[in-house]
Amino acid sequence: MTTSGATPTSSFVWRLSSRILKMGWRLPGALAAALFPPHCVLCSLELPDLDILCSSCEDKLPLLSTPCCQRCGEPVENPTIDLCLRCGTTLHAAEYIVSLGPYHSDWGKLVRVFKFEHEMAVGHWLGSRMAEMLTASDDGRDFSAVTFVPMTRKDRRARGFNQAEILARIIARQLQLPFKRLLKKTRETHLQSRLSAAERTTNLQDAFRLLPSEDERVLLVDDIYTTGATVEECARTLKQGGVQSVVAMTIARA
Repeated sequence: MTTSGATPTSSFVWRLSSRILKMGWRLPGALAAALFPPHCVLCSLELPDLDILCSSCEDKLPLLSTPCCQRCGEPVENPTIDLCLRCGTTLHAAEYIVSLGPYHSDWGKLVRVFKFEHEMAVGHWLGSRMAEMLTASDDGRDFSAVTFVPMTRKDRRARGFNQAEILARIIARQLQLPFKRLLKKTRETHLQSRLSAAERTTNLQDAFRLLPSEDERVLLVDDIYTTGATVEECARTLKQGGVQSVVAMTIARA
């Protein structure tokens, strides 16, 4: 369903088409779309092809506001300043953070549909957009591995999947980079969204453990960047294990 519960999303059609292919049949995308019309996840417009968004909604997806911090994407008032106050006055484990757009927009809606409504086709679409953004950048392939922010076994069982892992797998496959599990979450933590900025940092201290790795430059994938506490703790752990450089990427920045 869409976020409004109005109509089925493309995910149903994608799953159906996948099952038909596994049975050895061949169902062209146009025919599948004709038999089971997909709808835009955001506006519910019926789509002619196996897509997630209509062209209008996709074109309206906003970029991060400019001017902004070149490291974390935080808006800054002075366009001549490269870094926000926090990034300019604090040492960070992650080199910089890249995000597709702001969370408080349709990007956030897509994240919620993926995470909480288990719409895997939306997740695949988002992962592909992340890969495309990296491909367009100067160092899109300049990574020795792609990894993700882990969940505890309890949290993974409760949700059924780790959204960051799915995104990381898609990015690694499209960029033809090694996908690796480099981190393990060793203890339960409180939900970051329910904590203050100060509490988020202490909540995650020593919550991650590095798995064996000899990678030099790692792309760390997560779904949302808020205060950066999760990214920083993961990047710090990676560097303690010998990783020289960590760049983080998320769908959205809150």
